[in-house]
Amino acid sequence: MMQALERAAAVFCTACICAELLSRFVGQGWGQKCIKAVAGLYILVVFADALPGAKAQFTALELPQVPAVSVGSLEDAVLAQTAEELSRTLEERCLSEAGVSLRLNISLRRTAEGVEAAEVQIVPRDAATASQKRAIEALLEGQLQLGPECIKWNRPGGEDVP
Repeated sequence: MMQALERAAAVFCTACICAELLSRFVGQGWGQKCIKAVAGLYILVVFADALPGAKAQFTALELPQVPAVSVGSLEDAVLAQTAEELSRTLEERCLSEAGVSLRLNISLRRTAEGVEAAEVQIVPRDAATASQKRAIEALLEGQLQLGPECIKWNRPGGEDVP
């Protein structure tokens, strides 16, 4: 009995370390959550296997059937990462050049020539004056090659500003 528990503890520690290392490679988001969930299930299975009498209870359980999840392509992941990094860079520029702390949600799309910005949503963290808004819009129009109709201002809660 003691040897089975020691083996289960060793497998538990190994699974935790592997899950944490793997989640560091994938970064935060759905991948990290999936890895930790699978590691947790694996740990439960190992404990169920190691503990006497637990096998009978787990074999009686019926796992639900769920449809497969689409995780997207590598190209979609790269596009999302690029949009996130671009947003961060432009947020810093808006703060340094216009003096406004804000969050940008940039939508990118693929074209025949490559990738271009489709739209940007601006969520200010602080109140912005009309001149600051114009400076931010000019910066974004120049950097993203967007027309003014593609730049949308939102309130901090996320709703559109009329």
